[in-house]
Amino acid sequence: MKTFFRIWLVIYLVISWQSIFSQSRLNMTLLAQKNLHNAGGTPAGWHYASCWGWTSPANREYAITGYWNGSAVYDITDANNVVKCDTIPGPTSYYNYREFTVVDHYLYIVSEGSANNAGLQIVDMQYLPDSVYHVKNWTFPGYTTTHTIKSAGNFLYLNGANYNSGGLVILDITDRENPVKRGNGPALYVHDCFIKNDTVYGANIYSPSKMSIISATNKDAPTLVTQFTYPNAVCHNLWTSDDRKWLLTTDEGGSNHLRIWNSENLNNITLAYEYIPYEVAMVHNAYFKGDTIFMAHYRAGVVALDVSNLPAQPTVIGYYDTYPASGTAYQGAWNVYPYYNSGKFIVSDIETGLYVFRFGDPIGVTQNGTEIPSDYSLGQNYPNPFNPATNIKFSIPLLRGVSAESGRGVLTKLFVYDISGRLIRVLVNQPMKPGSYGVNFDGGGLSSGVYFYSLSAEGFKETKKMVVVK
Repeated sequence: MKTFFRIWLVIYLVISWQSIFSQSRLNMTLLAQKNLHNAGGTPAGWHYASCWGWTSPANREYAITGYWNGSAVYDITDANNVVKCDTIPGPTSYYNYREFTVVDHYLYIVSEGSANNAGLQIVDMQYLPDSVYHVKNWTFPGYTTTHTIKSAGNFLYLNGANYNSGGLVILDITDRENPVKRGNGPALYVHDCFIKNDTVYGANIYSPSKMSIISATNKDAPTLVTQFTYPNAVCHNLWTSDDRKWLLTTDEGGSNHLRIWNSENLNNITLAYEYIPYEVAMVHNAYFKGDTIFMAHYRAGVVALDVSNLPAQPTVIGYYDTYPASGTAYQGAWNVYPYYNSGKFIVSDIETGLYVFRFGDPIGVTQNGTEIPSDYSLGQNYPNPFNPATNIKFSIPLLRGVSAESGRGVLTKLFVYDISGRLIRVLVNQPMKPGSYGVNFDGGGLSSGVYFYSLSAEGFKETKKMVVVK
């Protein structure tokens, strides 16, 4: 029975992806795009590397992108006026590799380049939006290059460095400008990692590819807990859900797929779902943000999955193809950063630079009055039946224990489905501040019939029916 279900699931996903991805975008609105550093790079057409983000104490949002000989910082707070604030020169390397992490207002940059500005670049961003301050390049004996970098608390985790055979290296950054080298993990090449509660999930990409679990409770002596192998693995990156119940892995090669695993028991990790690309394209990096998975899917662009109903089948809720042309396997979206409080997310495309997105129509939601509701509500759309447009009202209350002045929003989802349960439109998928709202829905492209719209936020969920008549 399990074999039959898996075969059916694969067939269903292939058909669904082919159908859904017949167009180049779904439910994602491009707010801005910047391609300002396309004058160099190796190989030809490889101008950009990864991206990351930072929100300042003043709630200004910044995007950091790597390009062929440096890194750039953009102010994306006003998506209608994205401004490049400053650049940081970096070492050049084959395919312009550059990766980032941010701790407080400090940006840490690593690269595989070993010329000028090699090592760990430390950048102070507290002076933005005016400029950044390149504090220094930091190295220790035998160390100059790194493949990826992650952070947790007062520690940096270097992966794929030219040290410890590419195994994990931990740095103490209690003094943000003066790292102190702590322990080395097992001398097992780690391509990338994710850290949760002093547990390091390591992506061991090289043959035999596997995933490793490392205990970093003792920062001076990290220890290998267990290793996990799976068929056709070329394990590139991994991430867990907030509760660590679900683990995702991406395979840059091999199956080329994203896999979701049940990881409640680290000694018995089991496959839940495997996502098959809709075209001959491989997934690169993927991240959990709440109950959404964001993927940078190379030639397929950026893809988002709603995984709120795991272990039930996830739903594709949006995508945008940043690389609609045909080309080599390693082209298109390198990375996605989805962690801005505003609901924006950014993507770095290898050839065309920085993209700023959000779900739905950015001007489709309007606030009705200033009174703060006492409870969640979802109104009946009006008019109903309708052709072609209707309006849907909903309310978001103030979270218990949160002041109205905090500016904290509630992650709110308003989705439209057809009568078979297939997702038709994402109207809202972003944090919403307390208030009453209305959103216009244009059903001009829909056939006559019954449709459903569903509001979910912080445990609240309600669904109502509407009718298109033509």
